[in-house]
Amino acid sequence: MKRFILCGSIFFLLAGLCFGQIDLQAVAIVRLSKTEQITVKQFKEYVNWLAISKAMTTGNTNAQLTETERRQALDELSNQFLACQAAEQERITVTDREVNQYFDQSIKAFSGELAQVLGHTPTDAEIDTQLQSRTGMSRASYRELMKRTLITENYLKVKKQPLFESITPPAETEIQSVYNEVKGKSIFENGFTRPDTARIRMLVVPFRNAGEKSAAQTTANNLSRQIGNDASKFDEAARDFRKPNSGYISGDTFVYKHDRMRQAMGANLVDTIFNLKQGEVSRLVERPEGFYIVKVMETYRGKVLALDDIYNLEDPNARTVRQTITAAEVQRRFMATLQQASEELVADLRKRGSVQILDDTYAKITW
Repeated sequence: MKRFILCGSIFFLLAGLCFGQIDLQAVAIVRLSKTEQITVKQFKEYVNWLAISKAMTTGNTNAQLTETERRQALDELSNQFLACQAAEQERITVTDREVNQYFDQSIKAFSGELAQVLGHTPTDAEIDTQLQSRTGMSRASYRELMKRTLITENYLKVKKQPLFESITPPAETEIQSVYNEVKGKSIFENGFTRPDTARIRMLVVPFRNAGEKSAAQTTANNLSRQIGNDASKFDEAARDFRKPNSGYISGDTFVYKHDRMRQAMGANLVDTIFNLKQGEVSRLVERPEGFYIVKVMETYRGKVLALDDIYNLEDPNARTVRQTITAAEVQRRFMATLQQASEELVADLRKRGSVQILDDTYAKITW
């Protein structure tokens, strides 16, 4: 795992106090320009974040870090603290404004994604709950991790500037080679074959539980009768969804005729969409989270994308396949350089500073 280095009631009360106290204990002490403690809480949150990332990467929702990986995680966290101290020594930092901007952008994107799932604008409490579930961290801890990461990256770029300046984009022959290797694979497999695609506009009457379903079905039935198969009436309803108490939401998205899309959106809804012609309106379709009425806005035949075709129809920047390959290769080279720079810098920081792992405390941590 090589990543960025860098009598009852009284008994339970006492047990709770003990667990609370160990979370505040130091599991490592980092010294370079000053002495800092890494608490058990900070370490556990970092491990939880890595475990969730591992689960997302492997597709195994129960994935946990091994003992070796947890030890390595503590080394990585210690290296971050060392790098931040070294950066502070040389007055390399990030402003609170920069951290807040980066954090706010991340939360905004997360909130938008969550809104699509919930069918309404999420509250702060809902965002906090999902953030804890997705990252294993509170807002404050997540922001602090972002800050350390940004400072460390700035420090690396300054100290290892020649390495980063040596990164070059791929040559045309390299782009062509990557394209030829994967062009026959689906875009869902990082290839360049796009299946039949439709841009749709949806009217969705959401419900969160069985108690809300009956009222949602009444609203959906009324909406369906009002629209029928009239595209102009559908358009009118799509414009009116923001009216107070409309009971439904509207939005555009792209749908692909692919098994992964059928699994994500439901076979019934996807099959309904691809049985429609451009401009046609669907019947009412029920999903576990709501009732849908769909209009097909545009259709695209499946094809093997050429180098100058738009790779992702949903990309507002309309990047071509060539630009996508170039960006991916530059990113790959950047990450390889980042790894090299990290290893070189950590070796130097470990000579200049010190990290003391408190094994007695480490042994008491429960997973």
